Amino acid sequence: MKWLYGAALMLATILVQVTWAPRLSIAGVFPNLALVAVIALTWTGGVRSGMAWACVAGLMLDLTAPGPLGPHAVALLAGAYLTGFWTRNVDGESLLHPTLAVAASSAAYSVILVAADDTLGLPVPPLGVAMQLLVAASVYNAVLMPVALLLLRRRQHASPAIRASSA
Repeated sequence: MKWLYGAALMLATILVQVTWAPRLSIAGVFPNLALVAVIALTWTGGVRSGMAWACVAGLMLDLTAPGPLGPHAVALLAGAYLTGFWTRNVDGESLLHPTLAVAASSAAYSVILVAADDTLGLPVPPLGVAMQLLVAASVYNAVLMPVALLLLRRRQHASPAIRASSA
């Protein structure tokens, strides 16, 4: 049941990200809902769960984007790994730490995608513009993280099937 819920969440997140999220652009960036979902799942379910969902979400994003398979998956894996490391070293109940984790993961995600594009010979923005977009994306995703985490925790506490399968 837990896997089915996660798959439905990822599919919905990816579909919203590639269809509606670009309309929510602020300062040249739109929310990375897949990253926020992966970080929330990593924070609540652990690093193994987060890494698995990062692969799934990353491949889904790669299938919707021009270019090769892999860059989004690698970027999401880096965010899940960073968050998994973070969760082992801090109290999991605070909203501050997951918010900071998604901001840091957003920065890592952006750097990895720009590096992948540069390596593949695809166009990349100038360094100054890339830094502005990185900061804006980190802030945007950080603002969304507490809401995503509260919704996920509410769903986990409301569903006995999810609690039983995670034990």
